[in-house]
Amino acid sequence: MATEAEILAKLFAGKSIPEQKKLLARLERAGAGLYRAWAATETDPKAKTALLAAADREEQNARVLE
Repeated sequence: MATEAEILAKLFAGKSIPEQKKLLARLERAGAGLYRAWAATETDPKAKTALLAAADREEQNARVLE
């Protein structure tokens, strides 16, 4: 069974740097969406705030790559 690192490496293999950046930006935005979805169901205010902050960081990472 492939590790997470191996799976990710295959996603990026053979792609140019601009293509890799575009892919990583998409993955960062997907991560942001997950954090927001988890935050939407979180009942602990501190945890919810932390999840939303993490989503914002993912969005910032995506903007850096674009």
